[in-house]
Amino acid sequence: MNAFVLADWVCKDKGIQYTMKPIVFLSIVYIFAFASCKQKEAKDPWDDTLNSGLIRIACDENFKSLMDAEIAVFEARTPGAIILPVYTNETEAIRLLTEDSVRLALVTRDLTAKEHADIGKRSLTVRTNLIGFDAIALVMNPMNKDSILSMPVLKKILTGEITEWSQIHPDSPIGTIRMIVDNKESAIVRYIVDSITRGTLLTSNIYALGNSEEVMKKVMQMPNAIGIFGVNALNHAQADYKDKIRLVRISNEEPATVGNSYLPYPGDIRAENYPLWRPVYVLLSDPKSGLSSGLSIFLAHEAGQLILLKSGLLPITDPQNKSVLIKDEYPK
Repeated sequence: MNAFVLADWVCKDKGIQYTMKPIVFLSIVYIFAFASCKQKEAKDPWDDTLNSGLIRIACDENFKSLMDAEIAVFEARTPGAIILPVYTNETEAIRLLTEDSVRLALVTRDLTAKEHADIGKRSLTVRTNLIGFDAIALVMNPMNKDSILSMPVLKKILTGEITEWSQIHPDSPIGTIRMIVDNKESAIVRYIVDSITRGTLLTSNIYALGNSEEVMKKVMQMPNAIGIFGVNALNHAQADYKDKIRLVRISNEEPATVGNSYLPYPGDIRAENYPLWRPVYVLLSDPKSGLSSGLSIFLAHEAGQLILLKSGLLPITDPQNKSVLIKDEYPK
C-alpha cells in the first residue's frame, strides 16, 4: 500500500482531520514509507510462480544437451518463464541445491542423509522424481580394434589388474590402457566405484579432464585410451567427433562376442541387455510450487519425456502412447 494512502486511511480511521500540523503528518508518512522499504528488502527472493518468473537450476554437465533442449521447449510453451541453467559436476549441483541457491537439480542420485539434514536446516525438504535412465558410454579410438569388452574385463581394467592391451589380445601393439573420465567430482566416477568396481580402489591409469567434450578429443588423439561419459553427451557431440571415435560393445558374459554384447541404446537398457545404466532424477525443493515445480512437471510428462527419448535416454513413460513404462526401479 502506498505510504500516503496508508496515512490517509489511518487518519480517517482514527477520526483525525487533515488540519494536523504538517510536521506530524510528514512524520507519519516517513514512518510508513520506511516500513514499506524494509518490507521490500525482506521480500522472499523466490517470487516465481508455476509458469512465470526467472530461476536458476543446476544440472550435471553430462546432461547439458538434454537440458538445453528441454528448456527451449518449456520456455516456448511458457512465455513468462526464464530458466538459467548452471552446468557443473554432480557434487556442485547438489551443493547448490542444499544451500538453496537453486531449487531444482538434475542428477543421477538421491541426497544422502547428511544432505537431507543440511537442507532441512533451511526448513526445506527435497522430493526425488525419477524421470528416466541414461546409459554410460565407453568409446575408443578407431585405430583400436578391440571394441568389445566384458564386464569382468572392464572391472579388471578399472582396478588395475589389467593394464596393457596385450593382456586382452596378445597381438595388440598399442600399449598401456588409459581410462579417461570427464571430471573427478562427476557422477561417472561415483558410478564406476559404486556399480562396477564395488568399492575396490581404482587404477592409477584413470585420468580426469574437464568435461565430456574434452574426453572425446583426447580419445581421438590416443589409440590406447578408453573414454567414459553419459551417452547423452555423445548423441549431441559434433559430427566430426562421432566419426573419429568408436562406441564399445559391452557384454555381461565372458568371453565377450558380437552376439552377446550390446551398445548403449534405450531399447537394450529396457531389455536389460546393456549393463551400464543409471537413473536420472530431478531433485526438487520448492515449497511454494514455483517455476522449478513447473519445469519438473514438464520433464516428467509427454513433451519432456519425448525430448528425453530423442536425446538417447530411456524415459519412464512412453511419450507417444502416453503410458507408463516404468513404475519403480528399472531395470532390475
